[in-house]
Amino acid sequence: MTAATPPSRPLTVDRIVESAYEIVQRDGLGALSMRALGTALGVDAMAIYYHVANKRALLALVTERALSEMAEPLDRSTPWSRRIEHWALGYWDVVTKHRDLTLAGLADPTVAAGGLAVTRDLVAAISDSGLPPDLLEPTTFIVVDAVHGSALSAASQQREHADIESLRTAFQEGLRTIVAGISTRTGEATPPEP
Repeated sequence: MTAATPPSRPLTVDRIVESAYEIVQRDGLGALSMRALGTALGVDAMAIYYHVANKRALLALVTERALSEMAEPLDRSTPWSRRIEHWALGYWDVVTKHRDLTLAGLADPTVAAGGLAVTRDLVAAISDSGLPPDLLEPTTFIVVDAVHGSALSAASQQREHADIESLRTAFQEGLRTIVAGISTRTGEATPPEP
């Protein structure tokens, strides 16, 4: 008489996303396929589609999972300049760690949609600086794009064993220049200390 196979854990979106995230972390984004994910989960790949519409939707969820690693936002009573720096450095760390996911998001707005919520704290900090409403969107874009440029470059250099901490410090100094520019536009003589 053979022993019965124990029931497998139920397939859930959280389980799918966590397994996909692990594949991306371990083997890279190129290794993530529905077939590989099904194998990792011990299910037929088609079962995944019951929970996740397609690979693009899966990548959006994995992006959201990666962004959950960002540090908690600072309290709204914290000076806006410090909140911008905190957000940008936290995002820089995530982008550096998840280069391929970031590139996938930049190439496909559907994938990037998984990360849009994290910009709310940045937008709130920029808004609290006192910039006029018509400058909020372009200022948000410049901060996000500065993070993307610096962090993606650092991630590439990291593969060549560059000193990632010095690259992060250089980004932080450049970011302070952006914050000083915001202060100038709002009429502050100097930005609050980060």
